[in-house]
This record gives sequence, C-alpha cells and structure tokens, in this order.
Amino acid sequence: MTVVTPKKNIVIVGGSCVAIAAALEAKKSLPSTHRVIIIEKHSHFHYMFAFPRACVIEGWENELFVPYTNLYDSPEKGQVIQALATNITKTHVEIDRPIEGFGTSIEYEYLIYATGARHPEPGNLNDHDTKTGAVQRLKEVQAKIRKATKILLIGGGAVGLELAAEIREHFPEKEVTLVHSRDRYMPSYKTSMHAKTVAILAEFGVREIRGDRVIVPEGGFKDDFKMIKVATRDGKEIESDLQIMCTGMTPQSDLLSKLSPQSINPKNRLVKTKPSLQIVDDAFPNIFTAGDVADLEDIKTGGAAWRQGITCMKNIINMISNPETPSASLTQHSPMPPQIMLYYGVARGLAQLKIFFMFCTSWNFILKRFFSYNIHASRSWSWLGTPLSKETADK
Repeated sequence: MTVVTPKKNIVIVGGSCVAIAAALEAKKSLPSTHRVIIIEKHSHFHYMFAFPRACVIEGWENELFVPYTNLYDSPEKGQVIQALATNITKTHVEIDRPIEGFGTSIEYEYLIYATGARHPEPGNLNDHDTKTGAVQRLKEVQAKIRKATKILLIGGGAVGLELAAEIREHFPEKEVTLVHSRDRYMPSYKTSMHAKTVAILAEFGVREIRGDRVIVPEGGFKDDFKMIKVATRDGKEIESDLQIMCTGMTPQSDLLSKLSPQSINPKNRLVKTKPSLQIVDDAFPNIFTAGDVADLEDIKTGGAAWRQGITCMKNIINMISNPETPSASLTQHSPMPPQIMLYYGVARGLAQLKIFFMFCTSWNFILKRFFSYNIHASRSWSWLGTPLSKETADK
C-alpha cells in the first residue's frame, strides 16, 4: 500500500513580481516534498508598468491583467488562491473565504511576506479584485482625461512623468501641469536622467513646478470636472478641472506587525530584514520578506522585487535541505544597481542601464528597439504560462 505524504507549504502572501519570480525559481529545484501556495486577492496579475499609457490610450487594457490559472499544472505542484490574508500566526495564514482543501486557514513551513505597498490610483489598482473591475477603472480614467481641459498631476515619479508625456502626446490641446516636491526628478539616478527628463517634458509642453507641494484639500479632490484653483505651499495657484495623484506609498506591513512587531521599522513601516531576506526577528527564521514592503536599499522597482524573490526561494530551498542553516550561510542579498527604463510616449524613452561597470543614460533612438505599444506586457503572460494572443487576452 502506497502512503501519500501531504505536501508541506511554502506560502507567499501577495502575488506580484516577488511571488512570480519565487514561483518560477521553485520550479527549478524545489523538492517534491513541498509546494508553493500564493495568496493573492486579485484574480489576475496586474502588469502595472503599463498603467500610465493605459490611462490614456484605449483598446488594449485587457492585455495588462494576466490569469494565474496556468502557473501550475496541478494543486500538488502549486496553487494560486484568490483570497485576502487576514492574519498570520506562527504556523498558519488565515484568509477571508473558504478554499477547497484548506478551509480558511493555510498551514506553512516557510513564508514569504510580499504584500507590497499601496499607491494612489491609477498608478496602482489595489482595490479592484477582478479583471473586469480593473479594466473598467482604466477606462474611467481614460474618459476623465478625454473630458478634462486642464490636468494637474501631483508627483513627479515614474507614473507622473510617463502620464504627463502620454497625455500631451495624444491630447496636445490639453494643458498639463506636473508638480514635484523635489527640485530634481529621479534623485536616485544619474543627474543626466533629470536633465533629459526636463528636456523631454519641454518638448511635450508640460508645465513644470518643482520644489513645491500641492495642498490637497481635506477628503481629497472632488473629481467633478469643475474648474478650480489648487494652491501650493509656496503660494502658487494652478487652475485645473482634473487632478490626479501620482505620489505616496503606504507599505502593507500591518499583518506581519501583529505577529512580529519588532520586525517593523517604526519610521517608515517597512519590514526590516537580514541580508538573507529573513525578517530580523530570530523567532521566525522561516519567514522571509521582499518587494515594496521590505526595508532594503534597493530602489522600489519590479526588477529589484523580482531579484529579491529569487533570493528568498533559493534560501528556502537551502533550508529545506538543511533546516539549521545559519542566516550568514544563506545567499546574501546585495542591492540591485539603480536601473530603470521610462516610456515618454510611443517614440521617446529614457533609461539608466549598467553596462559592464558603468552606469549609462540612453534615450530615444538608442532605445527604439526596446519600445513596445504594451510596454512588453506579453512577457508577464509568458511568466504565468499563458502566451498572449487575441484568444487569450480576454481570459
């Protein structure tokens, strides 16, 4: 008689880049005794890198939301569970709905806490759990931009910069004002990134206000298309009939803070980690963290999160073989070099890349071969085992 030993779970809370990278790494060498369970409240993976363009150009929004259904062939190999994690104990993750085979509690041997951070819409669509709802939200933003005449963008990070360029390129008759709290864009990158960004914004005719902050009214903007004058802290007034927030990040660390308060940095609410990406609390050597919620030197990018997810899984696989492995003997995380590519409309781009030992800034013609109408969303479909096509795009 064959005795089937139940699989032990590696649970990942959050289904974004960290989870996908870790899941793909696990497929290479995870022992058959274990499987990966991803808990994610969204029904589809959100390819948010293309959201700024999708807020302006209509007709391809469905390509940015990828089903998780083909990541695993069977639940014995792994599973993506659509649910909201509501509590974490030393042994289980509790969820908000019953799932076949688990109920409302999922046991774990190892856990990766990758809940990310909340960002304002439309740069992130945290609260839209279905593909239908998320696509509809992007269409609503498109309609608002079409209707508006004077648009105020608050925040000059990647989302604000790309959105400003997209709006002016496709609606040159609209006035766009971008307010950035710092004097310099992209301060974590070479100064040439700032200088070339300023030049591109000038080409598009974007009105810039740097080194100043918008005074956001209590309760936020009404979003009623009435022309209003928005004040800044320096006393400027900006006339606009649509205001879009493109700034601010709130780490989603509350769940872990209940289990391990000492692992939360009180200054920024990020999760403190060891170089192995285990949380700093020695009571939980089996809990790792990565991505936007982790207190790491890396700039918060998808590439950095992907790399961290791989490190987490490599160390978990090592510990499965050698449970007493000390943190110092695991793979040690090193910050990812600051690299980024920004899409300023369909024909302009700006990137900082590391080539050998040098950081180089490139733009426009040099980057042309990297351009893609959907900001390379098709790669996310490949990650999740469903090649992008006309037939699959609506799944």
